[in-house]
Amino acid sequence: MKDEFVLREKKILSLIEQEIENGENMAAAVGHMAERMLLEEKGYTRDDIRTNVLFDVTLGAETIKSSLDIVVTIDHRNAMVIKCAAGSLASRERHVVAAARVFGVLPVPVAVVMDPMDAVILDSMSGKVIAEGFDAIPSKERLRLIITSRELSPILPEKLEREKRVLLAFDAIKCCIPQGVEGGVAIGDNNPEL
Repeated sequence: MKDEFVLREKKILSLIEQEIENGENMAAAVGHMAERMLLEEKGYTRDDIRTNVLFDVTLGAETIKSSLDIVVTIDHRNAMVIKCAAGSLASRERHVVAAARVFGVLPVPVAVVMDPMDAVILDSMSGKVIAEGFDAIPSKERLRLIITSRELSPILPEKLEREKRVLLAFDAIKCCIPQGVEGGVAIGDNNPEL
């Protein structure tokens, strides 16, 4: 009986690892799509865009790496961050807002989360959705207007600590399981092999 349990556990872990890998691959493909869109349709140059940006998040005595899929800089200011996802965008809105608030000394004004089907654009200061859809992702000129019309100030230290905790909690969740992808098996499905 114990051997059956161990075998079942290994199969479940293998399925979960495969789903996570599929989600990460899909998110990477979305990142490439986003980069092409910014360059070909939105008027950005390669100098405006950094991809796969790692940054340190210090919480107490510990420093942890976090990442953003894309950081857009205009006139030497971080202007927009993008997180790419494979699943539900609504569940990742808070993640990208926290990242925008934690990245750098000043919060990044525009935060975007996107998947292969849609994009959600958020105001990082209020956390509110300001637009949806790929067409709503600001062009370079529109983003320049946004950043010049807003005066940003650093996040208060106690609020910054909360934002770091939110960011790191989302980073720790590795369940970026693609929605509706063929070949995926959900735990609880009637799978006779499990």
